[in-house]
Amino acid sequence: MVYAGRNRNVNTILQHYAVMWGLTLIGVLFGTWLPSSIVTPLSLVCFVLIVVSCFIKHIKLPDPILYIIPFLTGIMYLWIYLFLVDFLGEDLLITVFISTAIIFILLTVAGLKIPGDVTETGSIIFTALVVIFVFSIVFMFFPVENTFLLFLAAMFVLLTAIYTVYEFTIICSNYVRDVEVIGVAVYLYLSFFNLLANIIAVVRR
Repeated sequence: MVYAGRNRNVNTILQHYAVMWGLTLIGVLFGTWLPSSIVTPLSLVCFVLIVVSCFIKHIKLPDPILYIIPFLTGIMYLWIYLFLVDFLGEDLLITVFISTAIIFILLTVAGLKIPGDVTETGSIIFTALVVIFVFSIVFMFFPVENTFLLFLAAMFVLLTAIYTVYEFTIICSNYVRDVEVIGVAVYLYLSFFNLLANIIAVVRR
C-alpha cells in the first residue's frame, strides 16, 4: 500500500486506519460480554452509520462518530458470526476473520515502513501474495472442511484488499487537508462498502 508521490498526511491516515482495526478487535471482544438483546441493536446502529457514511455523501458525520464506527463494526462482525455460524461453520468464519485482520494489519505496516516508490502493479502483486500467504498459514492452524467456501472467502478478501490499495493510490496522489484525515481513514477502512456504493452508482447510471 505504498506509492510514489504520497502527500504529507498519508502516514497519519494509515495510523488512524491501524487504530480503527484495533478498535474493531476491541469491539469484537467487548461484544462477547454483551447479551444478544444489546448486540443486535448496536449492529443495526452500526449498519445505519455505514450506510450514511458510504452511500449518503452529502451528510458529513463528525469525527467522534466516525471513530465509533470501527468499534461498532467489531460488534456487528460478532453479530454476523453468530448469525452465520450454523450455516457456514465456526472453523471457516474464524479462519476468514483472523486472516482478514492479519492481512490488513500487514498492509498497513507495509504502508508505514516501505518508502513511497513502489508502483501500483507492484503493490497489487504484493497484496495478492500477502493474502495467499496469510490464508495458507492460518489454514494450517484452523483447517477448514469446505475448502471451496474458503477459496471464495479468500477471493472476496483479495478483491477488497486490492480495492483498498486502489483507493490508497488515489489518496496518495491527492492533497488531504488535516481536517479530512479521519474521514479519509474511515473511507479506507470501509473500502468494501465503498466498493458496493460505487458499483450501485455505476448500475444506476
